[in-house]
Amino acid sequence: MKAIALLIVLAECFRRGDSQFPRVCTNDAALDRKECCPVPPGFTEPCGGTGRGHCADIPDLVVEDVHWKDAYHVDDRRHWPTVFFNRTCLCEGNFSGYDCTRCSWGYRGPSCETKQQPTVRRNIRDISTKERAKFRRYMDRAKNTVSDFVFALEFKENIKGSQDFANISVYDYFVAVHYYASRETLPPSSTGICVEEKDCSLDFAHEGAGFPTWHRAFLLEAERALQEVNGDPDWTLPYWDWSAAEQHQCDICTNEYVGTNDEHGNLDSESIFATWRTICEHQVPFYNDTHTNHTRPCDVTKPTGRLKRNPGHQDPNRFGPSMTRLPLATEVDFALRFPVFDTPPYSRTSNCSFRNLLDGFADTSTGKYRGDITHEDGTLVPGAHTLHNHVHLYLNGTMSTGVITAANDPIFLLHHSNVDRLFETWIRRHGTADSAQPERGAPPGHNRHEYMVPFFPPYSHADMFKPSTELGYDYQELHGQGKHKESDMGECSAAWPGRLEFWGSAGVLLFFVVVCLLTTACSRLTSPKTRGPVQPALSQPLLEDVR
Repeated sequence: MKAIALLIVLAECFRRGDSQFPRVCTNDAALDRKECCPVPPGFTEPCGGTGRGHCADIPDLVVEDVHWKDAYHVDDRRHWPTVFFNRTCLCEGNFSGYDCTRCSWGYRGPSCETKQQPTVRRNIRDISTKERAKFRRYMDRAKNTVSDFVFALEFKENIKGSQDFANISVYDYFVAVHYYASRETLPPSSTGICVEEKDCSLDFAHEGAGFPTWHRAFLLEAERALQEVNGDPDWTLPYWDWSAAEQHQCDICTNEYVGTNDEHGNLDSESIFATWRTICEHQVPFYNDTHTNHTRPCDVTKPTGRLKRNPGHQDPNRFGPSMTRLPLATEVDFALRFPVFDTPPYSRTSNCSFRNLLDGFADTSTGKYRGDITHEDGTLVPGAHTLHNHVHLYLNGTMSTGVITAANDPIFLLHHSNVDRLFETWIRRHGTADSAQPERGAPPGHNRHEYMVPFFPPYSHADMFKPSTELGYDYQELHGQGKHKESDMGECSAAWPGRLEFWGSAGVLLFFVVVCLLTTACSRLTSPKTRGPVQPALSQPLLEDVR
């Protein structure tokens, strides 16, 4: 137990950083040593030395789970980041970053000693014309500026040296990060090593308990990168409150915001985003991409297309009639009533789970997971595509052709800033108890203390599961401030699997255990002769199960 506690403490120390990988750490010597502990400019020691940071081992906090055993050693992401680096900078105080030259979120100053007032992310519909122009300009500059980070083009086992890491723009870097975390591995039919589909289906950013915290980290990293490339440390990402959109349609799909589109989904030539080229789209099917069960990075050096968007024209026969509009405020209200953050199996099939409602796989009328239903006559009833998923599909283009490549569209950041705002609304209403996030039992990479793929140096979901003000930012307004009601929760109103159903069965079990113990005790007190000491072997496991 002491060893586990130590690992958790170490995990809390490796907090905040960037994603894979800083250019300075992809030289042949660093790759051979599996060590990313550079000497910062102006310093003489790795990580800045005493008072700033030092080089340390990265503890492997992967939760081994028999249900995912076949995925443990076949994917570079599974034991992140130790396949690539097992030593990195451990920053001290409020310093952070791969070389400890940055400040932790919410701190500033030469020694990162100044606690700043939280910056405020605002509704993009409420910012001025000048600020909207700044948003477009800042995005475009990031799209056309080379990042300080590089991206691997190969599996680790195929990397020969620094030549297998490619330069990439600041914006595209985050597209590639989202792709790398989200791309699923082979289904069981394509390989002999997986017993069930879930043994190979690894998505480290979606379909699991870590969905909100992973994207919170993503936004913080992207926001900081945009601040740095534009020399504006006070700038914040706006959010798009799609649940309040005019006539429930995309009211920011104009050139003033993210670009007008024609009937074919092409952006208007007057929009700055019409010239953007996408990356990581149109990848070959995974089973044709490789014969080993790894997630292959996309070739970020080869643009693959143009941004597409045709909101409200998604196929209703495939996804349901709701796809002709954006999610409603009443659907958001429904999700926010759920005080249980997540429920077993902490995946896309979870019932009565705020996280799965926000993620978009649970029905916003029942609270239960609903997959596609095909009747005997061939009629298809589309599965639930709600809130987060609903917006992706509604936009009908780059955002919906594949969630893994959706970040190519700048509307992705506005959408997810709002998703994070809803997550923050839930936190303010229901709290951040440690028990809200599972410590085990979630899909790989989604457990509370596991590192989020592919942020580097690593930090865990627990680092993000806290009020946003502790991370240095706030929102102009939370959803339904002062208006929320704790009423209807659909089919989950009677009992929540995370609480009432569990404690109902646990109470019955405890009752029988207590009766058993009392009966045994009474028997010993009244019996003149016992047959030996009472054996607790029967009752002890039951008590542990209840816990």
